[in-house]
Amino acid sequence: MRWKPLFAVLLGLLMVGVTAGSAAAAPIHNQPKPQGRIGLGSIIDTKFVGPGVVYTEDMPIYIPEFERNMVLQVVRHEARANFTVRVYRIPLMGYDVLIFFPDHLTVYPNKAKGMEYKGRVHGAYHFKKSGWFVWKVNLKLPVKFTSGKGWHTVITFGGSSDVLLGTILASIVQWDKPKVARAVTDLIKGQITRSNVLTVVAFALASGANVDLLAYKEE
Repeated sequence: MRWKPLFAVLLGLLMVGVTAGSAAAAPIHNQPKPQGRIGLGSIIDTKFVGPGVVYTEDMPIYIPEFERNMVLQVVRHEARANFTVRVYRIPLMGYDVLIFFPDHLTVYPNKAKGMEYKGRVHGAYHFKKSGWFVWKVNLKLPVKFTSGKGWHTVITFGGSSDVLLGTILASIVQWDKPKVARAVTDLIKGQITRSNVLTVVAFALASGANVDLLAYKEE
């Protein structure tokens, strides 16, 4: 397909960030094997699932004793799907996610299942799963692909409320870290460059959060 040459570029983009993953991010026994993303302890996976998805490619990134993949998808303009967030090995006290979608993508947060919708926070969709002993999260969020033809990126941060609503959001919306804020903004607009990816990955790891970047082409 015409979009496959981008695979090689994206593969190179994630090599540095993925090596920062720890052994604690191994899948739990008797649970579906997560594809693996970047994070400390937990593993977070995101993907579009449904009739609006034309093609999905899992790009493997091989590291000794680990296997990590990045999801690249082709979707149909004006079609519908579910944006899914799966998190494994969640610590005590629950888990929060902040999702930054591209502009103009139609999202139906009040129809979400698996997590409680807490509202919009400076452009991000905030979901939470509360509980003293939560081992996994499975969020299904209905969307409609109206973001415009071409490449886009969805950025999902996961972790505690203190980390996400403090460190993450402050740095992005208040421009405490202009480089990070620009990288997030540019990625959402489809500017998938090595610098932007590594900036977001390094920032998330330094903040103690999980992060997953999903690239999709609307056509």
